[in-house]
Amino acid sequence: MLSLGIDIGSLSTDAVLMNEGKEIVASEVIATGASSKKAADKIWEKILEGNKLSEKDIDYVVATGYGRIRVPFAQEVVTEITCHAKGANFYFPKARTVIDIGGQDSKVIKIDPSGNVIDFVMNDKCAAGTGRFLEVMARTLEIELEEMGHLSLQGSGQLSISSLCTVFAESEVVSLVGADHKREDICKALHMAIAKRISAQARRVGIEEQVVMSGGVAKNIGMVKEMERLLGTRLKIAPEPQIVGAVGAALIGLEAARRGGKTPQPQVEVQTIGRASHPPSGSHAQATQQPLNLIDTGQAPRAEVSLEDDSLPKIGYLCTYTPIEVIRAAGFHPIRIKGTEKAEGGAEEHLCTNLCPYIKAVMEEKLSGALEGLEGMVFVNSCDGMRRLYDAWKGLDGDTKFNFMLDLPKTNDEAAVRYYATLIRNFKERLERSFHRTISLEDINKSIARYNKVREKVKLFLQRQWSGHLSHSGYQIFSLLKRGVNAVPEKFHDYLTLLMKEKGPVVDTREVPRLLIWGGILENEDVLKIIEDAGAKVVADDLCSGTRFYDAMVELTDDPFSSLAEGYLKRSPCSRMINVFERIHNILSIIEKNSIHGAIYHTLKFCDHSLYDFPLIKKEFEKRKVPLLHLTCDYTPSSHGQIRTRVEAFLEQLQNTKN
Repeated sequence: MLSLGIDIGSLSTDAVLMNEGKEIVASEVIATGASSKKAADKIWEKILEGNKLSEKDIDYVVATGYGRIRVPFAQEVVTEITCHAKGANFYFPKARTVIDIGGQDSKVIKIDPSGNVIDFVMNDKCAAGTGRFLEVMARTLEIELEEMGHLSLQGSGQLSISSLCTVFAESEVVSLVGADHKREDICKALHMAIAKRISAQARRVGIEEQVVMSGGVAKNIGMVKEMERLLGTRLKIAPEPQIVGAVGAALIGLEAARRGGKTPQPQVEVQTIGRASHPPSGSHAQATQQPLNLIDTGQAPRAEVSLEDDSLPKIGYLCTYTPIEVIRAAGFHPIRIKGTEKAEGGAEEHLCTNLCPYIKAVMEEKLSGALEGLEGMVFVNSCDGMRRLYDAWKGLDGDTKFNFMLDLPKTNDEAAVRYYATLIRNFKERLERSFHRTISLEDINKSIARYNKVREKVKLFLQRQWSGHLSHSGYQIFSLLKRGVNAVPEKFHDYLTLLMKEKGPVVDTREVPRLLIWGGILENEDVLKIIEDAGAKVVADDLCSGTRFYDAMVELTDDPFSSLAEGYLKRSPCSRMINVFERIHNILSIIEKNSIHGAIYHTLKFCDHSLYDFPLIKKEFEKRKVPLLHLTCDYTPSSHGQIRTRVEAFLEQLQNTKN
């Protein structure tokens, strides 16, 4: 029995041929070049020709790495995170921490005694701290890449590189060269900077002996010594660290071959409505069943169904704590502004560059002219970035538009409720003055009843969905509810009623991980599609742009301002509110109630509230032994590749835990 593992990285493509006795029969390392597929074909031919084998002689092929989905002859694709864990365990059975520094990314992985992934962290799209970073610096210093490590050992350690951005660091290196600093000292400074970044990643996961370093950078003696100095431990390095991922892939292939080379395919009994969903994409497409055939909630399945109302003037808002009932009572339709995915850079003329991408996306939409039809905007002081957006917005509009800032409290005690009730009353009075209309208490209560009705319908719809009476995917549910946020509530209520009547009970017998996704704003619904295409099912969410919008049931009373304040403040808090432990408790309750296997915590880059909470969240989840993946994303589809790798590795981690 022979298994072949192929690891296609951004710089090199590695292959390992392994026999049934787990002996490495052959290995190859070639440059990846411009085409992952061509590299895969080339190394496949080298393995066959070099060992006088035919295609039929190899029982199983597993592909991993950056270009894993470009290997047409692979029976299975597995993330490099899982493969490096398996490969490190093969060489060092006592290993518990794996540091992999590859050409494009760096990863720190915590593993169990069997080489299964317990936890991991991975760098973002920046090339800092990777082989590519060192390659660029070697070229700048006009030395060979292989020289850098030995030169670093001769450095004084007196210089420092302040920037880890590859472009800015390169500029620093040019300046240091111009100041006649020795190449040895510059190399030392570069290695120190990378080691600091990687060691910080390692501490986030938790360093446990033994520590293995894999990947091509493990051949760099200067990098190894700096890592050992900062981590305070001796690193274990395989004889050929570059093939560790391919070794892990080959091991996984052996296990699959022993099972007969077949991945069990779950069976689904399902009745379908509307159009078919998109076929699965990504590296698990070969092994994952197609999503259930359901409505495409990106657009209504019938041409005559419209959820909009062009007869009502519109007022925009940005935060789910905005009392939209008052806006509707004033005769306007509230529209949550989502921003534009296509960044032209105009926002940074008015805002700081390190604000969250949602705020900049909204400003981009403003500058594009797409929001000129709005009668005004309502802001909430949810963060400093949102305050700056309000200031810039007012500067652009002058006195020509209605712009209002709500000073949302950070707690939900009785004093906070009274304070927010006063602000909502002030908001209503400002609307009256600005638009010369009267808003009665009866108007507000009618509006509250209107939105309560659709919230009740959503609650019933979700109950029927997760009890098996409807069979939408989590992606479709999220898309549908996101669409409902800006729909006319009466029309959305009727639309949900129609959907629930169309088909009878559905039984979903797939044994796939059930996940919850939560966090702040998630406008990019493709993230959920990536998760489900990878082989999971999103059965619940707690997102500002998801079900949290429908949580705020408001009591009908003679004082609608107090009712609104209590309804909005007493629901499940977001990360902007200070009661983080209440929020964590609510999430863990949802997980327990819905028999959920793991959670994905989604944050936007530079979202201070969400990022500050994460250490506490991680600690509580570890205490309860609930698997958790942290996804930090920007606002565009450009990060889909990184998201897919993280998600697939997380699902592999869940599967290994189950096994």
